[in-house]
Amino acid sequence: MATIQPLRGDLLPADAPANDGGPASDALRPWLAGRPAEERLVDLLAFALATERGLVATPASLQAQRDQAHAALATYSIRNLHNRVLEIRQEAVMEHLGRFSRPAGFIKIVMANLLALILAGLVAGTLYLHPETLAALAGLLPG
Repeated sequence: MATIQPLRGDLLPADAPANDGGPASDALRPWLAGRPAEERLVDLLAFALATERGLVATPASLQAQRDQAHAALATYSIRNLHNRVLEIRQEAVMEHLGRFSRPAGFIKIVMANLLALILAGLVAGTLYLHPETLAALAGLLPG
């Protein structure tokens, strides 16, 4: 069964550095400057989108790339949630189906039909050998 993990706001503490000071720190600094820690993922994705497209960091491009990154993350989140819901439903159906007993096999069904034919034959033979019982059942005898 799936475990539940609560949303955490402490993924990146406010006093933690935005990055490790590597070679990308100068290029990444405008994207992270003055932004809350909760928006770090959007900012990193926006930086990646801008880098991929070869855009420079201007105030207009910063906001446009952040909006595109936010939209991409929202789309991914919805798709991921939808897929996870489908997985949970399939697991529930499989668990529910696992509680049922196995259906009767071919031999059991043939034997059950044979028994039903034998019983029907016995009832028909009894009514044939005792016509007064048949008449009573049909309501032809005064009673």
